[in-house]
Amino acid sequence: MGRENGVRGSDRRSAIGGWPWLILAVVLIVLDQWTKQIAVGALAYGQPIAVVPGLNWTLVHNYGSAFGFLNDGAGWQRWFFLVLSGLIMLALLEWLRRTPKSRWDICLPLTLLIGGGIGNLIDRAYLGYVIDFVDVYYDRWHWPAFNLADSGITVGIVMLLWHEFFGQRETAVEKAGTR
Repeated sequence: MGRENGVRGSDRRSAIGGWPWLILAVVLIVLDQWTKQIAVGALAYGQPIAVVPGLNWTLVHNYGSAFGFLNDGAGWQRWFFLVLSGLIMLALLEWLRRTPKSRWDICLPLTLLIGGGIGNLIDRAYLGYVIDFVDVYYDRWHWPAFNLADSGITVGIVMLLWHEFFGQRETAVEKAGTR
């Protein structure tokens, strides 16, 4: 009667939740690590290579967090960001697990955050810094260099914020009807 190994079908589905979306996170992690290795092999540290006006490839090491925050720390920030990132990844994984896989509007941004976060976590754990190489600029102003993982994190955050502020909200009647 819907039971297999003592677990009801709906309970099994809820235990899995959005975890099938993690395939996308793995793709993002692989692409991120691959592009970073290309950058390390092809670029001289700190020497920009023009791609198109407004975009250079420039290899840099980020010892801090977003936008180089705490980049000048004495080394403690590596461990701080490793622990913080690890805890955030665990929380995001649990959130994804509890989200039905059909909720792409939540699963997709969570997956981008997880993939990007783990991509940078790998760098920080093995190297002590994050490899960045995308250099967007205008005239003499340069945005802080970033990588594919950072792009995934940024898009994931923007999507979650968009959903929170502009997404379709379930009414109390709709929620009661799904129970």
